[in-house]
Amino acid sequence: MKKKHLIQFISNVIAIILAVFMMFPIIWMVICSFKEDVEMFQQPISILPRHFNIHAYTVELVNNHVFRGYMNSFIVAAGALAIGLVLGVTAAYGLARYQMKGKKVALTLFLVTQMLPASLMLTPMYLTYSKLGILNNYASPILSIATISIPFCVVTLRPFFLTLPKSLDDAARVDGCNAFTAFIRVMVPIAKPGVLTAAALSFIFGWSDLAYNMTFNTKEVLRPLTSILYNLMPREGIKWSAVMALGTAAIIPVMVLFIVLQDSIVSGLAAGAVKE
Repeated sequence: MKKKHLIQFISNVIAIILAVFMMFPIIWMVICSFKEDVEMFQQPISILPRHFNIHAYTVELVNNHVFRGYMNSFIVAAGALAIGLVLGVTAAYGLARYQMKGKKVALTLFLVTQMLPASLMLTPMYLTYSKLGILNNYASPILSIATISIPFCVVTLRPFFLTLPKSLDDAARVDGCNAFTAFIRVMVPIAKPGVLTAAALSFIFGWSDLAYNMTFNTKEVLRPLTSILYNLMPREGIKWSAVMALGTAAIIPVMVLFIVLQDSIVSGLAAGAVKE
């Protein structure tokens, strides 16, 4: 028993050390957000701020309309999440449950679209959105980010649906469900860990986007947090304390999301690793 407790203690210590090592960039960003710009580059480097400074939070973030950026980021991320889940979950279920011609080609296309860089898609998307008249509003970045979240949902959730026994469908049919109601009432609730995983990561795709929002929205009032962060790095000099403060503010929703959904995300990613 002593040996077992010792091994457990050593494992916990190693886990804590690795966690601190992995979290160090975030910890350092939070610390630097309370430093003055000059202090960040002084030698020797101080771990804690010598002069505790909250100017970046009380002035810089207010002057840069961070609350408006929060709302814009949330609207874009939520819109891309909704489209990605509705289309991605249904497509993943159909590809997992039904035999159809061209299924392998469709799966290959979903994989290929994930490999395409955003810079390659900007020009054709811009021309398309210009003809549709949806530039300078939320629709253009939402639709663009959905092109990333939909393939991700399909690739992630299809293996998850493959692990579910088909007898569940038969039992739902016996109870009076049709194909759609069986999918909504039975299969989606059972696949909740995988769906939450896809939802969380799809939300992050929208929350962290810069390229699509900067390209398709030229109005300052529509710019998200990432755009505000970009604008804090002008040619005449970077406002490092403001950058660190905004970075800290930007990661709070993501950290809360992962803390709340950590169990579902871990189980969902594990299930998504199963091959057919």
